[in-house]
Amino acid sequence: MNTFSAIAVGLALVALISIVLTTLRAGISPMPSSRKAQKAIISAIPPSTHGLIFDLGSGWGNVAFSLARSFPQATIRGVELSLIPWAVSRIGATIWGPSNLEIGLGNFHDISLEDAEVVVCYLYPGAMTSLKTKFEEELKPNTLIISNTFGLARWEPEEIITLNDIHQTPVYRYRVPDK
Repeated sequence: MNTFSAIAVGLALVALISIVLTTLRAGISPMPSSRKAQKAIISAIPPSTHGLIFDLGSGWGNVAFSLARSFPQATIRGVELSLIPWAVSRIGATIWGPSNLEIGLGNFHDISLEDAEVVVCYLYPGAMTSLKTKFEEELKPNTLIISNTFGLARWEPEEIITLNDIHQTPVYRYRVPDK
């Protein structure tokens, strides 16, 4: 094996270990949303949206990039915990834009959501349960929450979009109720 091959194998191994360790810590691996789910998410957001849209657990950035292209008047802020998916999406955002897309590395529990107009997520049920309290405490009434696959316990969705896929995947649309 030549030096270049050894470096490439070493980097791939470090990337794999990083993803596995973050998966163990977070309880879920970075999983991209399907194209059908991306389209459903975008269709669930009013075209006039112009404020701050969060993509919590933005992973490899596919939803965040779609949101930024679909809502050029809005600011899209992706937040990802896993280093490698964050780096890939951050590099993509730097090279290809769009200019209204920000990709941050960190735990979404540690950031404020109070200025959000829309929150998008594709997270496992445990994360949705832990976010329920954060949503209730930080989000303003009428803030839109779109969740791919997993719902919010004890919240009544405004709409459920069922994808025409093998799993009949649900995409949930919620509004934060008045306090």
